[in-house]
Amino acid sequence: MKNFVCWLLLVGFLIPVPVAYAEEPETLYWEDLIPPESVKALEEAYAAAAAGATPLNETPVPGENGGTSSADLDDPAGTLPAATQIGTFDVVEELNGQSIRIPGFMVPFDINQSNEVTEFLLVPYFGACIHVPPPPPNQIVYVTSDEAVPFGWEPVWLEGVLETTRHDNNMGNAAYTLNLTKLEPYTDG
Repeated sequence: MKNFVCWLLLVGFLIPVPVAYAEEPETLYWEDLIPPESVKALEEAYAAAAAGATPLNETPVPGENGGTSSADLDDPAGTLPAATQIGTFDVVEELNGQSIRIPGFMVPFDINQSNEVTEFLLVPYFGACIHVPPPPPNQIVYVTSDEAVPFGWEPVWLEGVLETTRHDNNMGNAAYTLNLTKLEPYTDG
């Protein structure tokens, strides 16, 4: 909150009155959520995963079955997680408690009969879910809303207060949490 002083004319006297207003949220993009020192390690982990190797510095995020990869196709019952999440829960601590605006795609947990949600994951690209390796935890935001909001497959802009609070689930673990205050369709800018 920023404070300004308004002057009130009361019975011939000017009286300073502090007035607070909410700051505009800071616009963030996905690269802003990764600490700079984590970028190289993440690039190496993805390169190693693409090459079929297990890098020494890879930090697979355990799923319900210990982080077993969907590369193991010997799972006729479909009990293994679809993909191993690569990356870390390293966050940019300065973002904790900040009012932000960020674009992304919604991955819902439950959709009501009116096609609305109150909790979902926000991810940087379409299709980031359990069927493919999810983004790293510090590239997923767990979102909660006090009121149900419309769900859609198209990109959105979200606003809210970002917290560096971890949320674990079977669709992709998140290093950030956002309490939603505004959702609108994505437009450039």
